[in-house]
Amino acid sequence: MKDLTKSGVSRRGLLKGAAATAASFSVLGAPALAQGKRKLRYIAFINRNTVWGKPYDFLSAEVDRLSGGDLEIEYVGGSDVIGGFDAPEAIANGVFDISHSANSYFAGAMPSSISLASGNASLDELKASGAIDAYSDLLMQQRGVMLLGTPLSGVGYVFQTRGDCSDLSYYEGKKVRSIPLYDPILESLGAIPVTTSPAEAYTAMERGVVDGLGWPDIGLLDFKFYEQAKFVMMPDFYQLRTASLINPNAFNSLPEELQGVLLEASASADKIGAAWAKEKRNAEHAEMEKAGVEFVSLPDDQATKFIGLTEEKLWDNITANAPEDAARLRPLFDNA
Repeated sequence: MKDLTKSGVSRRGLLKGAAATAASFSVLGAPALAQGKRKLRYIAFINRNTVWGKPYDFLSAEVDRLSGGDLEIEYVGGSDVIGGFDAPEAIANGVFDISHSANSYFAGAMPSSISLASGNASLDELKASGAIDAYSDLLMQQRGVMLLGTPLSGVGYVFQTRGDCSDLSYYEGKKVRSIPLYDPILESLGAIPVTTSPAEAYTAMERGVVDGLGWPDIGLLDFKFYEQAKFVMMPDFYQLRTASLINPNAFNSLPEELQGVLLEASASADKIGAAWAKEKRNAEHAEMEKAGVEFVSLPDDQATKFIGLTEEKLWDNITANAPEDAARLRPLFDNA
């Protein structure tokens, strides 16, 4: 095994402490491949042939590189194996070891999970402010899982619509495919949020059930929404920061050196993922423009109002459902 330089000491200390705290959980650990070798089972919240499957490639490659093959990340499946909303519970219960998840997918058990989308700070800035450590602590307390990393970041969310959305008045009375993260925003704009799964979103557009949709500003090409919706509103809002969750006993069952490997590999994969996401977004925008999509900008005053509205609604939601978490987290995100 290669010699490693320990990185992110406070982060490692947090994770090891969380793993020790979770010793009473009834979970499955990492099975041995051969003498000295270990395996962790990985699931994604959407299938691997989409952009949401790429973090597995980044993490598994970095783990293999840094461990010299002593640790393997085995891809078990995506939504074909378990629904995205069920995956965090499966990790907590030890059915699988690691999952790639959207933060809103575990908001039921941890209302403040959506805080991970707040603001536009970089991951390094959020770590420096203490926001990531505080978030990780709450995740362990309330969800029984550890935050291994944030494998996709650096891009925002957008609304893509059938009609010209260069003015906020467009949304009045419109039906827009949504998730709980967007619902309060759309309602404030006079729109009607409609809940569908990602797989049903295109059909809803095609059949006229919705006039647009909210989506991360990456992966829009996977579902070919440009065939039905020719306008994307700018500016984008929030930050896409997905989560790698790990079962605490699976982590704690690894030898200390492999724990270090996994943490260093995850940190490296997160940086790779952030750079890749930005490049992918730019490439997708170019392809969408070729397909006739227009990226339309709000007037400056409306853009300022809109961004303020998104942050207000996010923190109002957290404050209403988890006031102590909001009081702890918001200053850390605001000051990042």
